Amino acid sequence: MRLLISILTLWLVSHPAIANPVGEVTLVIGAPQATLDSQQIALQRGTPVAVGMQIETGIGSHAHIRFIDGTVVSIRPESRLLVSAFQVEGDRVAEFRLTLTRGNARTISGPGLKSARDRFRLNTPIAAIGIRGTDFSTRVTESNTEVSVHSGAVVVSPLGEGCSVSSLGPCIGELAKELSGGTDQILRLRVGQRDVQSVPALLSEPLSSGQIDNRSSAQSREGDNESQRAGPDQSLLSSRVALTESVLPYVTKPIPFEDRPDDLVGQAGALIWGHWFNPPRGDSWSPSAIDLLQVYQPTVSNANYGLFRAPERSGTLSPTVPRVALQLTAADATLTMDARTTSALVTEGYLLLDFTNSSFLSQLSVATDRAGVVRLNGAGVVAPTGIFVSRSTSDRMAGALTSDGLEAGMLFEKRAGDGVIQGISVWGQ
Repeated sequence: MRLLISILTLWLVSHPAIANPVGEVTLVIGAPQATLDSQQIALQRGTPVAVGMQIETGIGSHAHIRFIDGTVVSIRPESRLLVSAFQVEGDRVAEFRLTLTRGNARTISGPGLKSARDRFRLNTPIAAIGIRGTDFSTRVTESNTEVSVHSGAVVVSPLGEGCSVSSLGPCIGELAKELSGGTDQILRLRVGQRDVQSVPALLSEPLSSGQIDNRSSAQSREGDNESQRAGPDQSLLSSRVALTESVLPYVTKPIPFEDRPDDLVGQAGALIWGHWFNPPRGDSWSPSAIDLLQVYQPTVSNANYGLFRAPERSGTLSPTVPRVALQLTAADATLTMDARTTSALVTEGYLLLDFTNSSFLSQLSVATDRAGVVRLNGAGVVAPTGIFVSRSTSDRMAGALTSDGLEAGMLFEKRAGDGVIQGISVWGQ
């Protein structure tokens, strides 16, 4: 009972009480903020979202929102989005209105909008955007509103006579212009003009020079905790944003994992962890790496363990699907602090793979006895050989895939206060 009360208390502190939530935050990079009824809220994964909530992302911040109808909105750095209205009647959306006043957001329509496209609207300071079953991105600068379509179609119109902020669905009229996905065009409306232009995507305007984080990588890494504060280096942030947006249907929240002491006992299959020299204290399950080398091929390793892959599942990647989300099947982690090593538990995680863009994204949470719960975030490139390595120097991840892309093993490491978390993991479907 005491444990239940403690967990409930922690949940209430982490997630403020919000009446009539219409969605929740499902992914956070950096330190996005929200305002609701004059209350400032530091967004975390799981924070409820309500009508009237204004969400702001600064330099190095990024958030995903999943609404209860299944619609997903990705809010990019230096953006401001207002949830203006949201109502459902049964399984159908009755009213859904968003307002993007600055920055960049991507919107993927959920199942609830499939039969209610005329009930959705995204407004900017100068434009109204309606959908026809769509995945689209909107960019707002001081001088322009620009819209690109990934799939489906949108209708963009200038706000004004015959097209009000409070209306829903596409505005119809001679000033409205439609754009479908699969083209190299964007729709652009300039401040002070009424004509929506169709222009090549290469002519889209960058947001601003202020969006580039010019701090040195050393500054951005100091005291790094990217799930709680702004400041991952810009190249890493861009990699994460690009990948998470390409696999948005998968990104909800890390999947809970039960880390059992025996989940690596009796390893078998295409990927096997083996120990170098003597096994670490408490390890009674890993075979000798020297023995594995007789049959398996080495991939990634650290001072304690190496990951070995069966020859028939090695070689050039030939993925069976373009994108996949893998789940944890086994893990082992430790915390070393003050020259003492203790066991740690991996409590949740995901591994997202985008083979079209040769990229990966991963998140892990590790519970320790002396450093609390530590979250690791990683993103980087997947090589044609199936080896993948995170670009972050603070949250280190490296692993290998089977040739079909459906199984993985991954090393991870992160400094936690005065200690270091290290671990290995196995992933599958």
